[in-house]
Amino acid sequence: MTLVRSGILLTVAVGLANVLNAVLQFSLARILEPDEYALVAALFAVVLVGAIPPLAFQATTARAVAAELGQGRAGVAGSVLRGTLRAVLAWTVVLTALAAIATVLASVAGTDDAVAVGATAATIAIALAIPVVWGGLQGAGRFGTLSGAHILYAGTRLAAGLAIALAGGSVAAVMLGVAGATALTVIVTALPLRRLLAKAEDAGRERLATRPNAGAALGLTALWALAYGDLLVARLAFDGDEAGAYAAAAVASKVLLLVPIATTTVLFPRVAVLHDRARERRHLAAGLAVVGATSTLLTTLAWIFAGQLIDLLFGSEYEAADSWLGPLCLAMALYGLGIVFLYHFLALGRARFAVPLALLLAAQVIAYGLLHDSPGELIGVQIAFGAATVAAAEAWYLLRR
Repeated sequence: MTLVRSGILLTVAVGLANVLNAVLQFSLARILEPDEYALVAALFAVVLVGAIPPLAFQATTARAVAAELGQGRAGVAGSVLRGTLRAVLAWTVVLTALAAIATVLASVAGTDDAVAVGATAATIAIALAIPVVWGGLQGAGRFGTLSGAHILYAGTRLAAGLAIALAGGSVAAVMLGVAGATALTVIVTALPLRRLLAKAEDAGRERLATRPNAGAALGLTALWALAYGDLLVARLAFDGDEAGAYAAAAVASKVLLLVPIATTTVLFPRVAVLHDRARERRHLAAGLAVVGATSTLLTTLAWIFAGQLIDLLFGSEYEAADSWLGPLCLAMALYGLGIVFLYHFLALGRARFAVPLALLLAAQVIAYGLLHDSPGELIGVQIAFGAATVAAAEAWYLLRR
């Protein structure tokens, strides 16, 4: 029952966070011009993909903290958490400074959107600490606090982005606001872990460049790049209005990816300590069933009510997105199943699934190089590689079992 309650709570919180993120995207689409919104959507996609490699820290931190606390070694768990957090924060300082210097130099050189790109880079650097903090909460089983963290992050980004846009701020100003909201989230969500951090037996830093971290980072980055790469391709391949419309459909469809994120967040620490192959398989099957059923329902609704949804959420100037929403939701539903598989492998410390994911990403880049003349071609690539991801995951499970 505890697992079910935690799952429901986190699902509701992630759902609310998703609503807040969606409100930000929909509001920016209405406030900004379509070409400006296409740039914002592309930068948000960069932030998201850039935040994926650090999710390896959440996976490994949650697994280590859960395992140590399960053995009654709170001091060791605190050491892992504190050491990883210190190492990540050191990189945050260095990368933020480099982003600031590069932005100044690019601005002096007259580069377009230099500040917006610099703010995006700073956001990614600051966000390095979020997966570590949230991994600590996840491993400690503090799903209520973790649920609040999701809402806080989405809420502060909404408040900052919307206030700046309504005040007439540029895309660069919006991205600076997102960077500030990210920093606030790191500070506030780390506070509930202060007792665990205080129990740390060793004040040293954890090594970030470990094989589990590298494998998890590669796998997570490859999978999210597979799902989000179409936004960047659309920005480069299409003109302003068409790029904006495609961005609207793509952003709306990616709402489905929050379903597997909520599901795996609850299942991950549980699977990490099962040590029973049959029970591990049952948890995997349960995760796939929940994500598959929910995604099927949402995809069906998106396909039927695409016109009404796009008009309601984005406005009539994005009506070209009507016919693209349903098929893109189908692609995201397939990637959602891939997310369940990947997190299952990471919970068991089997990060080598990153290799086939990286190969799929390389093949997708080639496919986009050949097929990018129309939104239909991009959607076809997404559906094909979503299906290939699920097939590769199941084949990997059966072969490696």
